[in-house]
Amino acid sequence: MKIVLDTNQLISAFFWNGNERKVLEKCRAKELVLLISPDILGELDTVLDRKFSVPEGKRAEYSKNIILVSRLVFPNKRIEAIKADPTDNRILECAVDGGADYIVSGDKHLFNLKEYGGIEILKAKEFLIRIK
Repeated sequence: MKIVLDTNQLISAFFWNGNERKVLEKCRAKELVLLISPDILGELDTVLDRKFSVPEGKRAEYSKNIILVSRLVFPNKRIEAIKADPTDNRILECAVDGGADYIVSGDKHLFNLKEYGGIEILKAKEFLIRIK
């Protein structure tokens, strides 16, 4: 099963011991295939820097750890489904081009879609219940 975690889910998995971390642990255990794109990695680095003041070396470590448990996707088609926050479209692009089964998100713009192109969008807790 292939999934995309949006940036806020990745950050929650790094800093808190909740459902988001449980999902990431399933990716580390190879129970799930985590899809990631350069755009998502870039946003992750920016958020870790600006919102959490994570030093550059530590940010690089977080990115490396994600890359090691992910399949890198290079989306070739731009999606403009979310007008209110166009940067959220990068999650959809990765999911569509990577053939994701699910997007795991806490972002209201993504979550309000419920699904996109047959890819269901769930919160981490709902996703964990669904895959049991």
